Amino acid sequence: MSKRTLVALGLIGILMFVLVACQPETVEVTRVVTEVEQVQVEVTRIVEGESVVETVIEEVEVTRIVEAPEAEAEAGGPALITWWSHWANEPAKRLVIEKIVADYEAEHPDVDIVLQWWDKNPLRDAIRSTMTAGQGAPDITTFDSEVVEWVEAGWLLPLDDVLPWDNFVTGVELDGAYPSAGFPEHYKVNLSAIVHMILYNPDIFAELGIEVPENYQFTMEEFIDVVQTCSDAGYAGVANAIGNRTNPARYPVEDALLNLTGAEQMHAYINGLQSWDTEEARTVLDYFVRLRDAGMWPASFSTMTIDEFHVYFHTQRESCMLMIPTWYTGRSFKAQAEGGQDPNWHFGMLRYPLFEGAQAPEAVWSGFESGYAVLSTTRHPDVAKDILAFMSQPKYGALWTAVTNSPSAVKYDTATDWPSNELLAEMGLTPGQWDWYWEEFDKVYGPMELAVVPEQRCAEFNDAYETYINAGLPQGLVTIDEAIEALDASLCR
Repeated sequence: MSKRTLVALGLIGILMFVLVACQPETVEVTRVVTEVEQVQVEVTRIVEGESVVETVIEEVEVTRIVEAPEAEAEAGGPALITWWSHWANEPAKRLVIEKIVADYEAEHPDVDIVLQWWDKNPLRDAIRSTMTAGQGAPDITTFDSEVVEWVEAGWLLPLDDVLPWDNFVTGVELDGAYPSAGFPEHYKVNLSAIVHMILYNPDIFAELGIEVPENYQFTMEEFIDVVQTCSDAGYAGVANAIGNRTNPARYPVEDALLNLTGAEQMHAYINGLQSWDTEEARTVLDYFVRLRDAGMWPASFSTMTIDEFHVYFHTQRESCMLMIPTWYTGRSFKAQAEGGQDPNWHFGMLRYPLFEGAQAPEAVWSGFESGYAVLSTTRHPDVAKDILAFMSQPKYGALWTAVTNSPSAVKYDTATDWPSNELLAEMGLTPGQWDWYWEEFDKVYGPMELAVVPEQRCAEFNDAYETYINAGLPQGLVTIDEAIEALDASLCR
């Protein structure tokens, strides 16, 4: 299965599941600035197995809303749409979004789109600040499925009636909806689909005498031995760290749940619809703890950021492996001077470790990364929604994969929609530079069953999941029993 066929077929085999004319108006434009101040902040710590909230004084970046009257749109001018987007450190993704904005403005001269780039956490903080203050929020924002509290607060507009659903791969309509929390509407549009991978450094494997099985799949016990061998030689098992993200340490648990229990049961576990006090969940969490004790995580696990752990794997080469979705390419397939990897260095890929009695030994987890939403405070809801519908055209799905080397959530026909090499060259890209990556991907994951398991957690369970699975267990701060008790106390039903 080639990369283009993978996306063009809409991830076949996946399990589970207009512009309205707007009268010009005077718009009071504000801008957001970030300053460092000493403030009181609440910090959640785990003390003797209990989650404790403490108030401390820290220097933090504080978002302020500043009026910018000089930037006010004149009466009778174009509708002004402000779009805040994650991916500030991922230039290929910026190229695609900037192309979409330029194309939309060319077709809609009565619309002016102001695109601003952010890292994810500062963007989330700014959204919370501006929406709480009631001014300064953008019209369109990056939105991630786990931030369900934005939906609960009424900050987002449903998109069900405007998106061209036939243009998307199966499963998109489930992402960004929260039926178990009482919000069955769809609040998120996706341009990027993802597949969860395990990357490994073949040079380190060769140095340590680690041989990859012919089917690219270690057993659970063999995988623990691989991590121990790496640790004994001074390498971290994986480069994953949680300095500024709430998901990188969860992947071993989630991959194992898919392998052992299958996609439907995995969905129930990770979305708080199923008790974790079961034999299979304990088997997975015991495996998780054994990985930790074998040397799975870097010494800088709690502080190293997402940008840093990419470099830790591909340039510093301090870890044997990296567990990462296909959005790896956004931070790594860029200029080395910007923190990207040497395109001549080729890593390998592995399938998820095989559990005894596995219900889905040939499955690989697929889903969706950051997408976009329309905020309820927008002055131009129809225009903002139409921009997201415009983005959902097949040609932009093809452009996404061609430019970012990541699968698209938008279906396309390779024969008619794939961008020309001339266009890619105009965008500053080198066509074919990363073909080796797709060859490895097709070899390892191409024959596997793609299982979409959307993240639809209610807020309470999401908090417990992040606290105990992403941080508590990997750092040895809680026991398995304590984690299970906390998860079960926060179930969504």
